[in-house]
Amino acid sequence: MSIFKIGHREIGIQYPTYVIAEAGINHNGNLEIAKHMIEQASTTGIDAIKFQTLLPDELFSNESNPDLFALVKQWSLSKQDHIVLKKYAEKRNLDFISTPIGKKTSNILHEIRCKAIKLASADLTNFELIKHISTFKIPIIISTGMSTMSEIFSAVKFLSSQNSNFCLLHCTAAYPTPIDEANLVNISYFQKIFSVPIGYSDHTLGNDACCTAVSLGATIIEKHFTLDKNMDGPDQKLSADVTDFKNLVTRIRQIEQMMGKRRIKPTKSEKKYRQAMRRSLVFSKDLKKGTILKKNYFKYLRPGNGVPLNNLDLIVGSKINQNVKKGSFLRRDMI
Repeated sequence: MSIFKIGHREIGIQYPTYVIAEAGINHNGNLEIAKHMIEQASTTGIDAIKFQTLLPDELFSNESNPDLFALVKQWSLSKQDHIVLKKYAEKRNLDFISTPIGKKTSNILHEIRCKAIKLASADLTNFELIKHISTFKIPIIISTGMSTMSEIFSAVKFLSSQNSNFCLLHCTAAYPTPIDEANLVNISYFQKIFSVPIGYSDHTLGNDACCTAVSLGATIIEKHFTLDKNMDGPDQKLSADVTDFKNLVTRIRQIEQMMGKRRIKPTKSEKKYRQAMRRSLVFSKDLKKGTILKKNYFKYLRPGNGVPLNNLDLIVGSKINQNVKKGSFLRRDMI
């Protein structure tokens, strides 16, 4: 698997989960609200704040869809706004990421030296945009919502052909996502068939899906962020607020600790219980010196500071070299 980095952060199963707060358009086109979102998000322990870089003419025609055109224009932030927000985020040790919707908006992100570009599920099949962004030679994060397996394979093949440094986010593009459509098992499946980091872009309510995704090996978590779920906007109610995000990051770090390391040996805490709870060979009757030992001469009792039970077959058939009392522990110097 190739190394995937955003800024100085390496991303993969051996590293802490990279957590992205998706501010999106929850600022409603207001720069001050966007700055306040960065301030609040920086208190939660996340790694990056992500916005959406919009130009209405890259989504809708003003002639055929004037209402939607006007709405996107209202949500849009200028290039100068992006420069301000990027500096604002980086001052608070957050990576600044954004999602463009076309070549013009992707150029803005390239010009301001965005550390990574996130492509929405809707553009998984937009190879012209992918090709254009790949020339920037910066990390690409791409969601896989509402896609067929064939489309995902094609996108991965195309991204690879462009020598893109990319990762995939499992995603269900429904807002909010019903829990029975989260399909989190796809995270493990993608890990088996693709040699790139796999993450999860969440649209469910609450934090359970994100936490489950981390336990399944998701290396990136992206979730919508809001200052107030009662604010105007299409994504506010499904978004996590400051308290939600603090709880989410805390739970993710706890899960990472619980996942531990791939090793099979007693842990530091187990060692004090190991001897007390394991069993030893204990004589079940009085025996005289010279007796040949049989299985039925022993009980298997705690603690485990004598001869271990798994040595029984090696002991049977040996001669005892001294008289022993019922209830005494077998020692190796007795045979």
